[in-house]
Order: sequence, then C-alpha cells, then structure tokens
Amino acid sequence: MTTQVTIDVRYPDCDMMGIVHHGVYALWYEIARMDFFGKMGFSFSDMHALGIDPPMVDLSMQYRAPVRYPGTVRVNTYIKSYAPKKIELVYQVLDQEGNNVAGATSFHIWTGPNGKSLDLEQNLPEVYAKIQAAYEPRTD
Repeated sequence: MTTQVTIDVRYPDCDMMGIVHHGVYALWYEIARMDFFGKMGFSFSDMHALGIDPPMVDLSMQYRAPVRYPGTVRVNTYIKSYAPKKIELVYQVLDQEGNNVAGATSFHIWTGPNGKSLDLEQNLPEVYAKIQAAYEPRTD
C-alpha cells in the first residue's frame, strides 16, 4: 500500500529566499506517517488507546531540489520492511509538477504501555495482520 497526502507549503516554513527550511520536512513525514497508519486501519488514536507507540529511532533524509512558497507537495508513504517489533517507512516528496524533490526513510520500534519493546505479532496479531496486508514488496 502506498498512500499520498497533499500538504500546503506555508510561508512561515520558508527561509528568506522562499525555500522550505530543511527542518520542515520531518514534520511533513510525520503528517504522512499519521495518514499512512490511519489508512492502514491502525490510527495513532487507536495506538494510544492501546498504549502502543512507534517511536522513531532513525530518520534519514535526502534533498534533491528546493521546494518554494507558494505551492503544495505530495508525500507518498509505503512500508520498506517490517518485523514483529519494528517497521521501516519510506517517504517521497513530489512537487506540483510531480518531480521527486526529497525523500526519507524512518525506522521505528513498537513499544507497549510500559515503554518497552513490544512484539505486535504475539500481542496484537490483528494489528500485525494489517501491517502484513499493507506491505507491498518493491524493487525501487
């Protein structure tokens, strides 16, 4: 499953040259991640109700071309890899013309109410099944 969310480029997110500041991209990836999990059928609200969290332990970002104000971007999100205790997501930022201008990979571990690592397959098999169903092997 690949999801796509459209985000408005806001003026306060830009530097004096009208280029989006590099730190804003992490916020875009958070918006895209929340959208992805919601469309997968396990929203952040669902996670929090169960005391489950996917804290990020790594974020690797690449910038290919500047994004400028005004405009919009589309962020595509998909699962790169997963296992019972972890998930890795990929983000692709496309400008208004459809050019791939930035990307990222985020790595998360699943934690339970006690803040310790959680095996989703063992503890929440219905949630793990949603992750399995959302995963599509890719070669890119």
